[in-house]
Amino acid sequence: MKSYPLVPDALNSSHNDHVKEFYEPCLMWAKQYDRGVGYFTSGWLKCNARGMASFASNGGKARWIVSPLIDEKDFEAFVASLEPSLQYEKYQQILGQNVDLLVKEMEKETLNVLAWLIYDNIIEFKFAVPSAKLIGDFHDKFGIFYGDEDTTLSFNGSINDSSKGYTNYESIKVFKSWSGLSHFVEYDKKRFELLWNNLDPNIIVYSLPEAIRKQILINRIQDRPYIIPASQSAKWKHQDEAVQQFLLSKNGVLEMATGTGKTRTAIRIIKKLYSMREIKSIVVTAYGNDLLDQWYSELSLETSMNVYRYYKSFNELSSYLLNTEGAIMLVSRDADRLNEVVRFLDSSVQDMLFICDEVHGFGSPSLVDSLSGKIKRFKYRLGLSATPEREYDEEGNKFIENEIGPVLFVFQIEDAIKKGILCEFDYFPLHYELTEEDKKEMKRIFAAFNAKKKQGLHVDVNDLYNELASVKKKSRAKLPVFRDLISKRQVLLERSLIFVATKEFGIDLQMILINYKPDYHTYYGEDDATNLLRFSRGEIDCLITSKRLSEGIDIKSITSIFLLSSDRARLQTIQRIGRSLRIDADNQYKRAKVIDFICLDGSKEYNADTEREVWLSTLANTRRDSK
Repeated sequence: MKSYPLVPDALNSSHNDHVKEFYEPCLMWAKQYDRGVGYFTSGWLKCNARGMASFASNGGKARWIVSPLIDEKDFEAFVASLEPSLQYEKYQQILGQNVDLLVKEMEKETLNVLAWLIYDNIIEFKFAVPSAKLIGDFHDKFGIFYGDEDTTLSFNGSINDSSKGYTNYESIKVFKSWSGLSHFVEYDKKRFELLWNNLDPNIIVYSLPEAIRKQILINRIQDRPYIIPASQSAKWKHQDEAVQQFLLSKNGVLEMATGTGKTRTAIRIIKKLYSMREIKSIVVTAYGNDLLDQWYSELSLETSMNVYRYYKSFNELSSYLLNTEGAIMLVSRDADRLNEVVRFLDSSVQDMLFICDEVHGFGSPSLVDSLSGKIKRFKYRLGLSATPEREYDEEGNKFIENEIGPVLFVFQIEDAIKKGILCEFDYFPLHYELTEEDKKEMKRIFAAFNAKKKQGLHVDVNDLYNELASVKKKSRAKLPVFRDLISKRQVLLERSLIFVATKEFGIDLQMILINYKPDYHTYYGEDDATNLLRFSRGEIDCLITSKRLSEGIDIKSITSIFLLSSDRARLQTIQRIGRSLRIDADNQYKRAKVIDFICLDGSKEYNADTEREVWLSTLANTRRDSK
C-alpha cells in the first residue's frame, strides 16, 4: 500500500514551521532526497536532526548540489568525511542505539555527523559553478523526495539550507505526484539529473577533488552516531568474517575479489593486532609503483602509524630501522629489497606482521630461491589476492603456502556481484580465425617441440602453451573484428580500457581507433603515467595499456574492458575484468561490458580461449540478490 507524507501544498515561515510541517515528515517518509540549493551549512542538519535520524536509519540516500559558497569549517568537514579512521569495535556498539540517540548526538556534534553521513554515502555533495552565458552564482532552491512505489514530491522556494534560513521570511510550494502535479515533479527530476551528471551547458558541476582525498590526514576520533541498516551492514559482513578468520589462524591468505575491500580488511587487521599489542611493527610488500602509492595513501590516511617507503626512488629503510615501534615498512616485491629488509630486522620479526598484496606473484622463481624459510619466521603473515593460486606452478604454490599459509577465506566475484558490491556485466565473445602466417608459426612451434621430444631433450608442455598463446596475443586477425565492432557500437569505447600484448600491436590498433575515438591515449611505461592520471580524472575516455595496469588500480568509472590479450591462466583475466566491475557512485545504473576475442583455431590439447568463453559467459549470468 502506498504511503504519503502529510504536508501542505504551500508554506511560508510566518505561518508555518518548515521543519516540523515539511522536512521532518518528508525525511521520515523518503528513501531518496535530491536537493539543489545556493547555500548550505551544517546548521541545517542541526535543525533537521530528527528527520535525518529516520532518513539515515531507514537506508535513505541524499544528493546535494550546492554553490561552493560554504563555511570554511563545513568544507573541512566535507573533506574529513572522505577517509575516516575505521572504528569497528565502537561501531558494533553503536548498532544497538536508537534514533533518539542519533538526534541527541547530531545536535551535540553536528559536524562529526555531517562527515560520517558523507563517508557512508548517505549524503553526497557536488558543487555547481555557472559558466558560458551565466556569470553569477548557482542560486536555485529546489528538491525532490522519493518514496515507495513511484510516489514522488518536489518543491521550489526561497529558503536556503542553513539555520538562518529558518529565521527569514521564506516560502516554498510543494508538488505531489499523487495530486495531479506529476508534470512539475518530472520537470524537477529531469533538471536535477541534468545538473548532477554535468550535462547542463551553462553549469559546471564538480565532485570533491581526488587530490584532497589523498592529501589531507584525518583527525577524527568519534564514531558513527547512527545505525547503518542491517541490509547495508550485511553487505560488508564478509570483511568481518575475513578479519575473524585471520585472527584465529594468525597466518594465511584471504582470497577476495577485486573491489571487495582487501586493503581495508588488511588495515583493520593491522589496527586490531597493534591495539591488542600482539605486534609492534608491520612490513607490507606489493608489486608495481601505482599499487604501492595507493597503499601509502591508504595507510597514511587510515592509521596514525609512521609509514616508510622502500621502492621506486624512496629509500627510507634506515629511518624505519631506527624506530620500528609503531611503524610500517612499505617495500617493493623484489628479491633484493625484501631480503635486505628481512635481514636487518632479524629477530624482530617475531613481533611483526608481514603482509603480501597480490600474493600470487610472491611465488615467482626468484623469490622462491631467495626467501625460502625467511618469511615464515614472522609472527603473523597475511596474503591478499583475488586469485592466490599460481596456475601451472606447483612449486610456487607450495612456497606461498609454506611461507604465508593456506587460503583461510574465500569471497569470489560471484559473491560480490550477488551482494551488490560489484556490478553485473555483459560479455561479448568475438570469434576470429588465425591468419595463414599465424598458422605457419604455430605449426613451427609444434614441430620444434615434437623434435626436441623425439631427441629425448627436456621439454615442458607449459612452455609450448606459452609460445602458442604468444602467437594468438599478437595475431592481426583480431584487428578487423575489432574494427567491425566499434564501427557499429562506438558507445563501448566510452570509459574503456583496452588490453594489448605489446606496444607494437597497440600501434596497429591505434590506426583503427583514431577513426572512431580520437581522444584515446596509451599507458605502457613510466613516461605515460600522466595519461593514467588523466584517465582516472575522466579527461581521457579511452586508454590502451598492457599487463602493468592489471592489478591494484581503482578507477570506478571504467565501464568497458577489451581483452585483445589474455593469458591461459584465469588469474590475469580476473584481474583485468575486475577493473570494470567496481560500483560507481556517479553512475548508479552502471553495467560493465567485457569484450573478449576468441580464437576458433584451438586444438584439443590447447583450448584456453573456448574454456574462457564458457567460464565468462557463465559468470556474466550472475545477478544481484534481490534481498
